[in-house]
Amino acid sequence: MVLGAALLGTAGGPGLFESTETRYAEIAREMLASGDWLVPHLNGIQHFHKPPLAYWAAGSGLALFGINAWGARIPVALAALIGLVCVARLVARRFATLEVAPSRVVWVTGSALLFAVIGRALSADPFLTAAVLLYWALAPSPWAIAALGLGFFAKGPVVLVHTVLPVLVAAAWGRDRKMLAMIGPPRGWLLCALIALPWYLLVVARTPGLLEYLLGNQVWGRFATTVHERGGPPWYFAAVLLAGIAPWTVALLQGLRRTWRDRSRPEARLALAWLVVPLVFLSFSGSKLPAYALPSFAAAGLIAARGLDGRAWRWGTALLLAGSIVAALTLGGPALARLAGVAQPDAIGLPSGALAACALLGLATLAALRGRPDACAAAFAIAIAVLGWAAVRYDSQLGSPRRIAQMLREHRAPSEPVVEVGHFNAGLPFYLRERVRLLEVPREVGFETAPARARVELAADSLPALVTRHGRVWTFGREVRVEEIAREQGLRYVRLATWRREALGFVTAAP
Repeated sequence: MVLGAALLGTAGGPGLFESTETRYAEIAREMLASGDWLVPHLNGIQHFHKPPLAYWAAGSGLALFGINAWGARIPVALAALIGLVCVARLVARRFATLEVAPSRVVWVTGSALLFAVIGRALSADPFLTAAVLLYWALAPSPWAIAALGLGFFAKGPVVLVHTVLPVLVAAAWGRDRKMLAMIGPPRGWLLCALIALPWYLLVVARTPGLLEYLLGNQVWGRFATTVHERGGPPWYFAAVLLAGIAPWTVALLQGLRRTWRDRSRPEARLALAWLVVPLVFLSFSGSKLPAYALPSFAAAGLIAARGLDGRAWRWGTALLLAGSIVAALTLGGPALARLAGVAQPDAIGLPSGALAACALLGLATLAALRGRPDACAAAFAIAIAVLGWAAVRYDSQLGSPRRIAQMLREHRAPSEPVVEVGHFNAGLPFYLRERVRLLEVPREVGFETAPARARVELAADSLPALVTRHGRVWTFGREVRVEEIAREQGLRYVRLATWRREALGFVTAAP
């Protein structure tokens, strides 16, 4: 109940964050507006980076709750809740001999920092995680393999890294052929194919060159190269695991030691393989993000829950929580001052919501010292939710373009065009509920026709004609470059506001 309220209650707090959330939300909005649910479009350009399950879910939420953060994130919160229900079931069915209460694993998993933060953000990863947990909860039935189809439909073949690969490793480790039954009967793979493949077959058949793009750029390119500029050191996911499982880091280390001692038991080997094998595999990838570890955090929660005995976890968790409170009280004000652009770091104190979150962290600290992990988890989860609402006031500084889009709506006449310069921010078309024009913005347009590109792309020498027709053309991009373009085209540039490293303004005829 507490975890569910925390997930659902904060779904519409801060605005959608650039660039992942705004990108997914804008694709979903365009699907809803156009009625084309087959081919994802981002600002009018075909966008095949991910299969459409997350877009369909977000689009359904937007249809029910409106074009806003609530509509976009409610399906994510529901996916997280489904995942937690699956955690309880898989612990009871698959890992019962490890002698840990399913409810405790749910508390630990649901309150882990990475799950509590990234698990409620709009992207493909929460839906992949829900599919992975469905598999572990239902295996070895055919429906477990069908869940792999959902995962493939959410994020592609990486679903096998979090499911089939750990099972194979655990079976080889223990020379246990019986464990291979978790890979499921053939009819399960038929269900998997019926769920996973039709969309791929349809879009590949109608889009020449798409199969090579998906296999070469989106699968091989992400794993074997750094073309997507998301590299990291070999120990990247070890650091993500230790930081993301907070406040249960010490409990995880204790649980790993205990589970390793029990490695002669098949369930212990399977739990270790489920946690370690995907993270090791992903460590060799040229593309790394913290969200990639999210499907492994139920295994981390299971093992951490086994470490909740003795004094080590109590003092370790209490010290970690107390350190967080001290850091928030001493460094939080200056950090907010820098975010808000205030010259004097001491000019801003923590907002009341942040102070309330600190008080809840204090309660979590006391619960840890008293050996009450469920109460500690509840207080920590509520603290994260309260902190999320406290962050609404600063969501613009934290990365949401909602307020800059609102400012544009308030000052812009309906017919005046909007042009993004140099960098594409998907939040503007999402909050404006319309396509924007792009000038000097790199986009993957290899699957678009020339007329479709012409409706979106804009040349600098077209600005004077737009100004003559509409009076003003609104721009969003690096101010230096926008001013330079305006000067080259004989136009006058006026800045209205800045957001992070970009400026909102307009160009008009020179006096």
